Parts: sequence; C-alpha cells; structure tokens
Amino acid sequence: MAVVDENTKLLRNKSLTNVAQGGAPTGRSPTPTSNARLLTPGRPPLYSVPSTQSLRSLKSINSINDPLVDTYINRNTGNLGDDITGSSVLNFNMFNKLNNNNNKSQFDRVAYLAYYLPFLNWLPKYDIKQNLLGDFLAGISLASFQIPLVMSIATSLAHLPPITGIYSIISAAIMYSLLGCVPVLIVGPSPSTAIMFGQTIEQIIHEKSFESFSELEIASVMAFSMSGLLLGCGLLRFGFLDNVLSRALLKGFIAAMGFIMIVNEFSTELGLVELAQSQPHLTTLDKLIFAIKYYKEAHILTFTISIVTLTIVMIIRYIKSLLVNKYNKKSAIYFPELFLMVVLATYLCEKYKWYQNGVEIVGNINSPSSSSTTTLPNFINPLNPKYIPLYKQTFSTAFLCAILGYFDSTTATKALGAKYNYNVSSNRELIALGSSNLLTSLVSGLPSFGAFGRSTINILAGATTPMATLIMASCTILAIIYLLPLLYFLPECVLALTTTIIGITVLQEIPHDLKFFWAIRGYDELGLFAMVCLTTILWSAQAGVGLGVLVAIVRVIRHSTKSRIQIMGRIPNTHVFRNADTLIEESFAGFANEHSNVGSNGNNSNFSSTDNLLNLASSSATNPQITINDKLSHLIAEIEDIEGVLVIKIPEPLNFANSSDLKSKMTRIERYGSLLVHPSQPSKRQFNNQNIKFVIFDCKGMNDIDSSATQVLYEIIRRYVEDEGITVSFSRVPTSSNVRDKFKKSGIASLINQCNSNRISHSSESSWSASGMGEGFFLSIDEALKTVDLDTV
Repeated sequence: MAVVDENTKLLRNKSLTNVAQGGAPTGRSPTPTSNARLLTPGRPPLYSVPSTQSLRSLKSINSINDPLVDTYINRNTGNLGDDITGSSVLNFNMFNKLNNNNNKSQFDRVAYLAYYLPFLNWLPKYDIKQNLLGDFLAGISLASFQIPLVMSIATSLAHLPPITGIYSIISAAIMYSLLGCVPVLIVGPSPSTAIMFGQTIEQIIHEKSFESFSELEIASVMAFSMSGLLLGCGLLRFGFLDNVLSRALLKGFIAAMGFIMIVNEFSTELGLVELAQSQPHLTTLDKLIFAIKYYKEAHILTFTISIVTLTIVMIIRYIKSLLVNKYNKKSAIYFPELFLMVVLATYLCEKYKWYQNGVEIVGNINSPSSSSTTTLPNFINPLNPKYIPLYKQTFSTAFLCAILGYFDSTTATKALGAKYNYNVSSNRELIALGSSNLLTSLVSGLPSFGAFGRSTINILAGATTPMATLIMASCTILAIIYLLPLLYFLPECVLALTTTIIGITVLQEIPHDLKFFWAIRGYDELGLFAMVCLTTILWSAQAGVGLGVLVAIVRVIRHSTKSRIQIMGRIPNTHVFRNADTLIEESFAGFANEHSNVGSNGNNSNFSSTDNLLNLASSSATNPQITINDKLSHLIAEIEDIEGVLVIKIPEPLNFANSSDLKSKMTRIERYGSLLVHPSQPSKRQFNNQNIKFVIFDCKGMNDIDSSATQVLYEIIRRYVEDEGITVSFSRVPTSSNVRDKFKKSGIASLINQCNSNRISHSSESSWSASGMGEGFFLSIDEALKTVDLDTV
C-alpha cells in the first residue's frame, strides 16, 4: 500500500497539527479553551473502495469486469487534496500506474468450466506411471469390500434385492468421479439412509392403496425426490447448511444406526426368518424383543455359522488394525476379510450341503427380480405420472434422507479436505451428490453418499485420484457378470454378518466422543446425543432425524436472535476502546499482577481472580502501607464510560431476527448502564439528557442491515434525538452500499446530521466525514469524542 501512503502525505500533514492538539486520551478528554480547538478540524477522510472490491484486489489484478468499479477507475478526481468533500476521495487512477494496461488479463473459460466439472481438470493430466498402480490396487480392494457390504445393506436394511446395492455403487461411483470435489471420497449406499428407506418401504407395501407398486418403484421414487432436493439446494447455493447439525447430534444418530444395524440381523443370524415373517415386527424394539423371546427356537447350524464367522472376522480386523496403526504395516489393508468371508462361506455351504440342513441361501442375485436372469438393471422412469401418490407419501422420508446423507457426507469431505488440502465447495458437493443419486434412482438403487471410513480405506490402499473409483466400478461390473452367479449358495446369515460387523465398527467410535463431552462437562451435547439416539431406536429413524433437525434449527435461531452489542470504554492513555464489561476484569487482572507482592500479612500473593483483588481492597484498611482502595476506585472510574457519553458498539449485522433483542438490550443499558444487571432489578437512573447527553454508535462489524432492523434502529435514534434531546453520532460505518443507502433513505443520516450540525465546525477542512455520510459520522470513536464538549456534560 506504498502508493496510498505517498498520496496521503498532504492529508496527513494537514491533520497532524490538529491530531496533536487533541493530546493523549485519558479517562476524560482535556478541557478545551475554545470550541474551535476542541473540534479538531481536519479529520482524515476514510479511504474506501466500492463494496465489490478491495485495495488488495485492485492492486493484484490488471482489469476488473465490474461496471461499478470501472466507473470509479475511469473517473478523474484530480489531486487528492482538492475538493475531497463527497462520497469517495480515493483516486483509483493511481492503480493504473501499478498495472500495465496493455496486458489485459483474459478470463480463463477452461479453468472456469473445469471448476464445475472437475474431471476436465484431473483426467487429461492423469499420470499413468505415477498413479495407476496405486489406484488399481485401491479399486480392487474397495470392490472386494463394497460388494458384500452393499448387498447386505440392500437386503437387511432397505428390504430390496441385493443386486440393487451393487447397481448403486456403480452409478454413484461413476457420477461422483466426474463431478466430485474430493478425489479420494468413496460414494455408495449409506446404512443410515438405507434404514429409513427400508422402514418406509415396509410401511407402504402393507397399505392397500399402494399395493400395486413394487419395492423397486418405491425406492426409485424416493431416490429421485432426494436427488431433486440435493440438486436444488446446490443450484440455490444452500451449501452453508452443512454447519447446522452439531457433532453430538450426528453421533447420536450414528450410534442409533449402529445399534439398529446389529438388531435388524438377529432374526437372520439366528435362523428365525420364517418365524419372523409369521409374526411381523417393524420397530427396532420389537425386533429386539422378538430375538430375546424366541432365541431358544434358533436354528443351531445357522447360529453356529454366524457366531464362528463373526468371531474370526473380528479377530482379523483387530489384527489388521494393529498392523496398520501400531506397526505401520500399510500393506495389511489389502487383506479382504469380508470378501474372503463370503467366498469361503459359499464354498463350505456348497461342499457340506448346509442348505439341505436348513441354512437359508441367497440364491440368484444377478437380477433385481426373481423372474428374470438378465444382469442388466430394470430401468424405471420416475417421471411417470402414476407415481405422483408415491411422491406425496414418501417426500418426508426423501427430505430427511437428503439432510442426513448430506451431513454425513460433508463430515467426510471436510475431514479429507482439511487433511489433504482439497478445494471443497459445499454447493458443488450438493450437485455431485444430487447427480449421483439421480442416476441411481433410474436403476432403483439406494441413497448414496460419501463415507469417511470407506474413503480412509481407499487412501490407505494407495488411491490418489478418482480413477480408483472408476476402477472399483469396473471391477463391480465384472463381478456382476462373472462372480455373482458363483454366490448362489452364499448363506444369508453370513451376508447379514456384513451389516453387523459395520454396526459394531460404528459403535466402537462412540465412547471416545462421549468421554470427551463428559470431560468438558458438555452436558447439553450429551443430552442431545441421548435424545436423538433414544428417539431413533425407540421410535423410528425418521423421528430421530426430524427431532435432531428441529433442535438444530431452534438452536441456530436462538443464537441468531441474540444481539451482541457492547458498552465501550477507553483503555486509559490509549486510543483503544474495548467492551467495558470485560475491560474491567482485564484491568483488574493487570492491577493484581502489579500488586501481586502485596498481601495483608506481608507475604507474596498471587491474585488470579477479581474476587481476590476485591478481598485485598477490603483488607487494605488494616494495612496502612498501601492505599489499595484509592487506587482501585480510581481504576474502576477510569475504565467506566466517560461521564455523560454512552458508546455502544454493534459488532454484527443487524436483521429482523436480532433487532428486537437489540432494542431490549438498549432499554436495559438505559436503565442500568450495564448489560450485567438482571432486568428484574429496579432502575438505577433515568435516561435523559440530564444524565446522558451524547450517544455514539460504533458500527465496526455491522457490515449489513435489513429493512426491519433499519426501522428499529431509526425508532431508537428518533427517540433519543427528538424525545430525549440526546445527540447521537456514528463511527466506523461500513463501506457497504447496502448499509449506507438504508441509512440515507430511512432518514437516519438526516437525523444524525441535524442533531450534530450546530456543534461541529463548518470550515472546509472540518467537513470531511465518513465517505460523504455528513456531519455526525466519524472514522473512529476517538474522532467522535473529540467533537464532544465535556464542559457541558
């Protein structure tokens, strides 16, 4: 900013004498000898640029594609010292000297297009020698892990044919690899959303009015609705909503999902499927009671296979975890325990004829319908008008699935983006997920979102680009053609174990978070965790998500409606103003350190709190060597606001939500002079021009204001000026055109200028104000105080 400094020398020379006359500020400004000396003419103007740009951006680029900025740049304002009263005094032609106008920068359309279509960026630059081996190994490892997992999710949680889960990972993987922001993120069927899908399908198929629709049609309609919601939110730039749900809320729902995933498989793993069909039980609690009630009737061979297989797999996973995390044996990640579990169980079932001894097998899983043997998916047109009743019936589930899936996915994208420095855009992620689920809905697939666990496996397996995802999709297609026919004798209890294993893995992560919240006494988060978890388990997944979203919205609204205005006090012998309520505590701490070697018994004392300092003050009467009371009283008086002047800082944007709280807090300040006094206490003073003669609003941080808040602020200022006879001024009004336009058009600016016109000098040098706002608008609190005649206070 050297150029700006050179061009402001004249202005600084003009104002140097006047600033010096103001003297070093203290608790009270020096008493002036004349009104002219007091008002310190020659305030330096505010250097401002259009609200769409900044000085740094103008310095760093050669051309600006903005009509407003071009108008400023092309406008010849002459010398900075000439005729600088007005809206903006900065001559933007100085920046033309910094840049070579002959070298106009050109907009890179290819880069712009690749920003929204990431495959245009990574695919042409793909390095086969450097990346292909790692991506290939990762793709194979993911396919061996994903295939049994999504088959289990489809059958056990979503109550759909297992092939639909496989179609889902293919369609979602292909689409996300083209549009996704995070190269190593794995998108596929999500257990939490699959549970909600399954519960809705179970409810609808038992209703007579929907008996003509198949499970696949219901799934297609819900997936299409969900994709539309995700795409709409992405196009409308609603990506900021990923910050609404807290970690405790998500962990509560995830813990409930892990529990539900385990309980849902009890009937299959105990060999009680036929009995469960004759005694339907829909809720998780019903399924748990059913398993406890009929465990003595379990099929012994099925139960034995389940227990032995689960024990072996969990031991292998534990050994893998030790090798990878403790002994840094990264190659252990390639061991496909789930895939081998499926293959060995199928082989043993066929060899020893388990299916003849009552063990249920999956049979033909190559097609979503048992009447067909083709490997191609049954495409469904979700835009068919006959599905309109289904859209109405399932929209709430689709809405909750979209919310939950997106928040689950964005947790993974944020973690990966922060760790590996990816450029993650929430809005582009919404579009990528919406497009993935749109393609999935055409094949009656499951809702698919990103998952941190699967993405971590992808990274550990060597993936560096989205090519690993495409390789995984290709391996899955080959598995449909060549592998799935060989899994005809796969025991259903072993397939169900995949979901159980994932559920156990999910629950293993929960105690760490609960322990952390308990250690920091985060009882509110623990309560939210318990509420969401129990609601999901005892009622339904939809109710758990709905309650969690409702609580999150209420918390956000409650936070946004709180005004954070501050009463400002000046730090003694400085130009710095701070929140007076906290400044007192800070000054006490400094005062305590200064007198830390003084105690009532003559020994060294360390005053770590305000209470200790006050105890020292009260005991000073018995210690004639020091006069703590006098010093402490002087300190408090010096820190409190200047007598007769009230400085209020509005450090946040004002809107319809927090403007009412602003008004109520202003009322409390008028009655008590502090926000620390409870409003139930009797008023300590009358707020009028006998006690408070000047009110200064500091707007540093108030970078926006809406119409409702403007009206409230106007009513407050009008009452001060017209009813109470108090002089009101503003400092550091932001350069936002929205704020300044509303100040001018609402009449706030005219009220301020009118009440300040009689006390501020009208010389040409003293008429500068904050970017042409007029009299009563200043560049700092200190400048506003220099215009206050303290003899009249």
